[in-house]
Amino acid sequence: MGSFGERLRRERELRGVSLDEIVATTKIGRRLLLALEEEQFELLPGGIFNKSYVRAYARCVGIDEDQAVAEYLQAAQETPPDTRVIAQQHASIHSSRPVERSGFPVMPVLILLVVAAGGIGGWKLYQDHQKERQKQGVSSPQAEAPMPSPTPAAPIANNVRPANAEPTAEQSSPPISSPVQAVSPAPASTTPASGTPAAQPPAAGSSAASAPTDTPFEVTVRPKDTAWISIKADGKVVVRGIIKPPDVKTIHATNQVVFFTGNAGAVEVTFNGKNVPLTGGPNAEQVLVFDSRGLLPNPKSRTATE
Repeated sequence: MGSFGERLRRERELRGVSLDEIVATTKIGRRLLLALEEEQFELLPGGIFNKSYVRAYARCVGIDEDQAVAEYLQAAQETPPDTRVIAQQHASIHSSRPVERSGFPVMPVLILLVVAAGGIGGWKLYQDHQKERQKQGVSSPQAEAPMPSPTPAAPIANNVRPANAEPTAEQSSPPISSPVQAVSPAPASTTPASGTPAAQPPAAGSSAASAPTDTPFEVTVRPKDTAWISIKADGKVVVRGIIKPPDVKTIHATNQVVFFTGNAGAVEVTFNGKNVPLTGGPNAEQVLVFDSRGLLPNPKSRTATE
């Protein structure tokens, strides 16, 4: 049968397997494989490593692994380990270990309590911080600019109103070619004898045509920095508080949108996708009023000559 190394080489060559293929498969160095075939066992690391090399070699070549290990032990004059001795060694190791007492897990419970207390404390700090920010937001200027209510007065000739009076929907609309004079009801005796009808007040349709229609529109607010805003749509407050990037507020309305900010330099406003320039700078207050036609003149900037 030949020696152990010659048998390994012969089985490998009969199957057409090269050492390089075994090296690529087992990741064992070529020098170690040659030491097995040439029975230079002193070049091997020894012990269990040698037997693992023999098993890997036999697996790649296709021969019985246990038989190859037995032939290696015989050729290397190594005796297989006694299973009874190994069992006795394991038993002595287990018997020499001190018996661990299974008590209450104090440390894990303490760690869990510390983590829970830290989480509760952090949550309370967060809630206090949020309340403080809300108080600061409430103490800042109100979202809506105060609108002076018009004082009742007698009809003014030539459609002239005081400077501090709030413009009505008809007065804020574009000027009409001929101003309409206030008409008081004429007595019955002034009716012409010819039966011509007396002068009637202007039809309601003319004022309705000048008033903004209920056409849906949208106003979008994009913050560039932290800013306090308030938005009222069709008479209802829909947004009030502090916003910051990347928050974007898009408001849909059909009648009117009133926008207020305490930091005009930190927000961008668009009407139906078109940019609306803000005249105020950082930390400057500004009020914008929109209807379906677009941005309305600022009530604070109107004069009596409008």
